[in-house]
Amino acid sequence: MKFIHAADIHLDSPFQGLRKAPDQIWQEIHKSTYDAFKNMVSTAIEENVDFVLIVGDVYDRVQHSIQADLFLNEQFERLNKKQIPVYLSYGNHDYLNENTEIIHYPDNVYVFPAQPEAKKLTLHDGTTVTIVGFSYDKQAVKEDMVAKFPARTQTDFEIGTVHGSMDSLNAPEANYAPFSKNELLKFHYDYWALGHIHKRQVLNENPAIIYPGNLQGRHKNEAGTKGFYLVSSEGHELKPKFVEASVVDWQTMITKAKEGESFDHLGATIFHQIEELSSNKPKFINIKIENIQVLANSVLTRIEDDSLLEVIQQKLLGKSKTWVYEITPIPNQEAFQLNAIDKEFWKTSQKRVFTEDNVNQLAGSLLNQPFIAEALQQDDQLQDSVETLLLKNGGPEEQNDENTED
Repeated sequence: MKFIHAADIHLDSPFQGLRKAPDQIWQEIHKSTYDAFKNMVSTAIEENVDFVLIVGDVYDRVQHSIQADLFLNEQFERLNKKQIPVYLSYGNHDYLNENTEIIHYPDNVYVFPAQPEAKKLTLHDGTTVTIVGFSYDKQAVKEDMVAKFPARTQTDFEIGTVHGSMDSLNAPEANYAPFSKNELLKFHYDYWALGHIHKRQVLNENPAIIYPGNLQGRHKNEAGTKGFYLVSSEGHELKPKFVEASVVDWQTMITKAKEGESFDHLGATIFHQIEELSSNKPKFINIKIENIQVLANSVLTRIEDDSLLEVIQQKLLGKSKTWVYEITPIPNQEAFQLNAIDKEFWKTSQKRVFTEDNVNQLAGSLLNQPFIAEALQQDDQLQDSVETLLLKNGGPEEQNDENTED
């Protein structure tokens, strides 16, 4: 037996913050989730798999486009021609609703209903398989859906599919269909195909309990190689193998500023680093400039007003597969000094202010938007931004002038 386990495709992803990119760059970004899905389907056909599991969030939003519908049907039809069934569940992004299937899927696609259901199939070689799954019927399913799963049957293999999160996860996503690892193991299923968490991870090896991550990273918090799992049977054990599907890479590049470095020299240094990157695939880069406390305020200002970013982008335009979408200045923590604000007071305030509870309370209902919840998990980025502002506006001359006026 051989099957594919994929999740979190997010067709029609809006790619927030990248709309201002030039057309050629934007087109590359926008079609990346489509191309990654196409790569997965091609692998399914080449490997002659017995079936494909898609565990939630095939679309990025409930109101998906006709383009996404047509594309998905086209890819499902490719699998249909090869007699490869697809078992699909909807997640919190594309939950069951009146717009779920504007264009009906081919006959090889089975969509799980809102309550857990078991589907049995017999493969060409006589192997019997039971696949259990469910779809979201609203954006936030907060109950333990695994508790409703049926006991193991007498089929050769039993597979559970869950779009949800470990109940021990310390993040806003933990509110979605929570479960525990021990809860899954008690069923004695042969494989647990998970979805919802975009970071690839193996929670257990035998039986395998796996988050494949999403097929294609969509922003800087989803960096690294992305793809799906190709799972094959060896005796009565299922062996997963990760397969890359992503077509663009999101990366972070570190540049360390030098004492008294000019704006022009800093730009040239960054551009040289970019040229040295391998470019087999398009790369979208967030440049982090460390040690910025050694730079003059005039250079800091031109970093913060995106002048440096614009210079780099203009040099790259039409000449490279690489695109720099953001430049983040980062003070050196050891050298970070504040004159008007005591350093120890800053550290104490930092611990009190940048807590998960404070951030979540201030964000409130905005956390219901997944892209906001994901961004706010990067609390170190919030702290970097505040430190940069303090560094720029808290130098000795500026603070002394303000104190005199007061």
